[in-house]
Amino acid sequence: MSTRAHSLSNLTDHASQATGVRRSDLLPGDVLMLYTLNSVYSARFLNDGSFAVSGGWFSQNHLTEVNTTISGCTWGGKCIHQELVASPGMRVEFGNRVLTSVLQRVVRIPGSLLN
Repeated sequence: MSTRAHSLSNLTDHASQATGVRRSDLLPGDVLMLYTLNSVYSARFLNDGSFAVSGGWFSQNHLTEVNTTISGCTWGGKCIHQELVASPGMRVEFGNRVLTSVLQRVVRIPGSLLN
């Protein structure tokens, strides 16, 4: 019988190979379109390192645009990859503790292309 444990070593190896958008990739004004299993979010990167977020849970709770942070990405447990802000196959955790469903696709729109 084979079981696959989520050891710290396995998570560390997996995290180092995770692809997606890293915090260091973003410039103020860049917009991320986050397509999850259940929702679509828009997250605009702000000068102070936070995000103006709309869609998904925020829209469902009658919030238009909320300034919050992105804590990082997780596989759904307590381990979070803080440098990744969006990685397909993982969940995005916002600073207000909202956790998205599994991210299916990420589109980064450079702020220089937007008005």
